[in-house]
Amino acid sequence: MATQQKSYQKVLTYLRNALNDGKLSLGQRLPPERKLAEHLGISRNSVREAIRQLEHMGFLVSNRGAGNFISCNIQQNLQDSFSLLILLHKISYRQLAELRAGLELQAALLAADRITDEQLTQLTSIVREMKTCSTSRGDQLDKKLHAIIAEASKNELIIQILRALSGTIDCFISDMRRRIFLNFETGSQLQYAHEQIVYALRHHDKVQLALAVNYHFSIINSNMHPEDEKAKEPCEEQKNSSNSSI
Repeated sequence: MATQQKSYQKVLTYLRNALNDGKLSLGQRLPPERKLAEHLGISRNSVREAIRQLEHMGFLVSNRGAGNFISCNIQQNLQDSFSLLILLHKISYRQLAELRAGLELQAALLAADRITDEQLTQLTSIVREMKTCSTSRGDQLDKKLHAIIAEASKNELIIQILRALSGTIDCFISDMRRRIFLNFETGSQLQYAHEQIVYALRHHDKVQLALAVNYHFSIINSNMHPEDEKAKEPCEEQKNSSNSSI
């Protein structure tokens, strides 16, 4: 085990140095496993195991027959960690929702300064369609609306964490959204919250935006039931990890 850890550290140090020196960059292919093993003085099995670990962490992607490439996808690693912490009863869906609320607020405030006209047009179209669409279509539009706002923040770390959170609580979010829209009053409140978020973004009004986002999550919190705290096995949607939001 100690030898394996040492070999992993050798590969990690090699990558750090190569990236720092400009010899490797995002999207570039690593040297073949054989050459890497010879260069580092370790076995090919050790290199292969190190590559598997780095791939799971989201820093490498392996394409059969093409090689191993530098990547930057921490979403899956974070999502796996969140899911395990829930199953171990170390965190709850409520805690994840609270984290998400804080990140979504910051993403929206950043987006107020950085959002493009095209993104604003997309958001306006989405909230208009959400008024009359079916529940299943509403779920899709809801996910898209929040994804666009996150992307408009242009903060890659916030984007990746929000995607991981969404992937973890996908079924939980969908169930809660259906529950909210079964009640006309709460459904109208959530629709109004989305409209106010888009309105504030269009006018770059951060005060109104903060109020709208906080109102949005107050609706979510008031509709969270005790059973929502319980750990659940990942559902199919969660396993396939879409960007889910409400």
